[in-house]
Formats: sequence, C-alpha cells, structure tokens
Amino acid sequence: MKTFDWKTEYKSPIVLSLGFFDCIHIGHKSLILTANKIADEISAESFVMTFSNDPSLLFYKSKQLYNFEDRLEVLDNIGAQGVISAVFDDEFSALEPEEFLRILFDTHNIKYIVVGADYTFGINAEGNVDLLKKYSAIRGIKVEVVPFACVNGLKLSTRDLKDYVESGDVKTLKAYLSEPYFIRGKVISAKHNGTRMGFPTANIVQNDNRFPLGSGVYATKVVVDGKEYPSMTNVGGKPTFNDFTETVETHIMGLNKELYGADIKLMFYERIRDIKTFGSMDELKDQLIKDEQCVKTLFNIK
Repeated sequence: MKTFDWKTEYKSPIVLSLGFFDCIHIGHKSLILTANKIADEISAESFVMTFSNDPSLLFYKSKQLYNFEDRLEVLDNIGAQGVISAVFDDEFSALEPEEFLRILFDTHNIKYIVVGADYTFGINAEGNVDLLKKYSAIRGIKVEVVPFACVNGLKLSTRDLKDYVESGDVKTLKAYLSEPYFIRGKVISAKHNGTRMGFPTANIVQNDNRFPLGSGVYATKVVVDGKEYPSMTNVGGKPTFNDFTETVETHIMGLNKELYGADIKLMFYERIRDIKTFGSMDELKDQLIKDEQCVKTLFNIK
C-alpha cells in the first residue's frame, strides 16, 4: 500500500476518504468500501487520509485504540490502495478550513471525496460537510456522504469502543470493529513459569502508544507466518508468582516453534475470566487446563 505525507504531490486520480480513523470501526469500513467502489467505477485509486501521530494527546485525552502502523494494516485489509498521512500539530490545527482544502486539492488529483455526515476540519473544526461540498464543487470534485453507523439508534463513537477495550469486552468490540481487536508485538524472553507447567507462552509487551486493553484471560488467535493458531492469553500481572508487571503472554495451541524475536499478531475474541491468585502452581495448572478447554469449545476445536 502506498503511503506518503499529505503535502507530497500525487497526480494519479484518486478517490479520497476523509476522517479521523482513530481505529477502524464498521462506520469507517463502510466509508472506505464506498470509496473503493467509486474508485473502481471511475478507474481511480482508493486513498485514505489519516494522522500519523495521536491528536488526542494534544488535547490531554486518552490514547487512540490503534497506532498508525496498526491502522495501515487494517486499511490495507479493507482494500485501500494508499494512505495520505499528516502530523497533527500546532501548524496543522491552525489551518483555516479553505486553506486545508486548497493544499489538499492542489497537491493531489482528487476526483471524489467520501466522508461521514459529521466530518469536520480546519481550525476549531470550523469546516463541515456543507463547506466541503461548496469548495469541492468549485474544483469539479464530487462528494459522497456516508450515513452514520448506529448502535441501538445511537451514533457509534470511539468512546464506546474504548469502554469495551477498558473492560475487556472484546466479544462485543468484535461486532463493531472491521476485524477482531488485535495487538502486535515482538516476542521477548520471560521467566518460563508457563513452560514448567506444560503451558509455554509467547510474551509480548503492550504498546504504550495505544489505549490499554483491560486485564484478564482471553480466548485469542495468533498469526504466525500468515497462519492462525488458537491460543489463550493472559493480559496483566501474574499474582500467583508475585509478579504484577503488566504484560501479555499467550499459550499457542498446535505450534511447536521458537518465536523469540518474532513479530506476531494476537487477535482477541472473548474474555473468559479474571486474573486470580492461586495457592499453588498445581492449582494454577488445573485452571489453565480448564481455560484451554474453554478456548477449544469457543473455537469448536476437538
């Protein structure tokens, strides 16, 4: 997928999806699929504009669900052919709405723009869809407005999704994201407590640039070398071993391979229990056997 800064010229015809895209939920997916369809019809490429940093931090808000690299992966999976990135800083946030559009339109050969009904832009979010339509019409650019994605009659919001992440309700979250919630990371060496109980784990560190997932034990799948494996994952501390370091460790079923140093993708499907303190390693092992069976049942594995 092509990726470049928003002030870099690109003169091939494109259909551009505009929005925040702090994660990629079903509303974002609908918008991008609309852009993909239009691009096919007019022999153009489907592009998305998003931020390479986290604008939320400038306003002292909570971190984004996904970082830039994560969003690139999801956008690629949806079928976007390119991403135009911008850094949200004091200079960008001070742009007048018309100046933002002037730079964007002068730099790129935009044939169509696709936005959500609540899209805003420019200093203090003063630009809206009506202004976008008027300015685009002057330039001969068409605008497609995609309706809100609603849940129980209410507009789907990132705040709702963060609530699910914080509580660990990845089962509900899965219904609202374009693909299962995931974490990526490099496998690191750990204390091998799981190995001693017959449950070796691949351990990764949660990304500090993302809104953190709530602690718990989860039914997950791990992608290694393009292949998915069922797994069970502990997110948080390991109080049985008096270890309260916040880590992510996953026991991968059906894979006997050294993974230290490998980058893996961990997809979350359901939270199966709280983290508990057990009286002995034998008690913990008995629980891990139950957890494994729970995961197999959820994934219909015999």
